[in-house]
Amino acid sequence: MTTKRLFFALNATDPLSKSFLPIYKKIKINADKKEISVKWVPTENFHITVSFLGDRDIEDIPRITEVLKRVCTEFSPFDLKVEDVGAFSNEHDARVLWLGIQNKRALNEFKNKLDLELQAEGLFGGEMRDYRPHLTFGRLRNPRSVKDMISPFKRKSFGKIQVSEIVLYESTLQGAFPVYTPLLRCPLTGPTQEIELMPEL
Repeated sequence: MTTKRLFFALNATDPLSKSFLPIYKKIKINADKKEISVKWVPTENFHITVSFLGDRDIEDIPRITEVLKRVCTEFSPFDLKVEDVGAFSNEHDARVLWLGIQNKRALNEFKNKLDLELQAEGLFGGEMRDYRPHLTFGRLRNPRSVKDMISPFKRKSFGKIQVSEIVLYESTLQGAFPVYTPLLRCPLTGPTQEIELMPEL
């Protein structure tokens, strides 16, 4: 049976084109100066993963899209602050370079609801683990310290991303980088939220 590699994400290409790309270029220059080999993520691939489904049978896609549509009717658009530059597992033994995304309650509630609905339908096999939203922009070929390379950009603000839709993507490997093809762009059409009284996560 034919499968597709699927994930849900927020598209982050357009909002960051002016605020982050100049910094992205500076970090690339710093990496070259320090002879740190990095596989840079093309800007058209910039995204914030919400849930990764992995390889799913093509026959499952209609059910997956129905779950997404259903959950999107319960949530209204929201925004997320974009700030900080960091590394996994840490700055001294870095494998992945990331841009920080606000861990807002609205995003967490959406993800939890989506994962639980998919799980109930037998469509989600991943672990329910703590969610750390981020945008990966580089992967090191060998672990290195990147503290000096990224320190000028720590705790820097890059504005906000307006989240008005969730996208179901298919990932296919073509050449050196995966190609992300949107299969469904689902708008958030839920009622406008009341002013939140509790502090954000």
